[in-house]
Amino acid sequence: MNWIMVGLVAWVMLGLEKGLRGALELGASGIAPSFVFVLATFVALLAPAGTALWTCLALGLVIDLTHTVSLSAGGSAVVVGPYALGYVLGCQLVLTMRGVMMGRNPLSLGFLALVASIVCHIVVVAVFAVRGLMVNDVAWAASGQLVPRLGSALYTGGLAVGLALVLFPMAGALGLSGPQARRFGRRVS
Repeated sequence: MNWIMVGLVAWVMLGLEKGLRGALELGASGIAPSFVFVLATFVALLAPAGTALWTCLALGLVIDLTHTVSLSAGGSAVVVGPYALGYVLGCQLVLTMRGVMMGRNPLSLGFLALVASIVCHIVVVAVFAVRGLMVNDVAWAASGQLVPRLGSALYTGGLAVGLALVLFPMAGALGLSGPQARRFGRRVS
């Protein structure tokens, strides 16, 4: 994998996500797509497993560091960990499912982004819910987060279908050729 190119594409995706979030949000519902998660799903679909997991961990950490959470005492804070864990578990789901998907199909990328994004958002809500039980410093209710995050996952899946038309032709430049065949695999006639 070409780390420099993937880093540049990640930087562009993060810029699109932060810059267009308000414009792409559906009203005041908080439902908006994630460009970075589409890239994470794309990498998980085509990269070797170890590389995909490390890349998704890094992308999740970037989202953690750029996402602020409102505190109950006022102000905001950065909480490192929820999105990193969510991205890694979403990546693991994609790694598990990519063997039964058509690799370079935009609908495959859209479906995997949808399902993995749901997993990621459930992990984030669960982490903040557990944190709320231990330390009640975040002004955040888990019950009010699930429906908007499900909508965001649907929106991310739809965005992934469109971005697949740009990302799949770039796969060679990113050094992503798809899962590697086993060295000692047996041919099936």
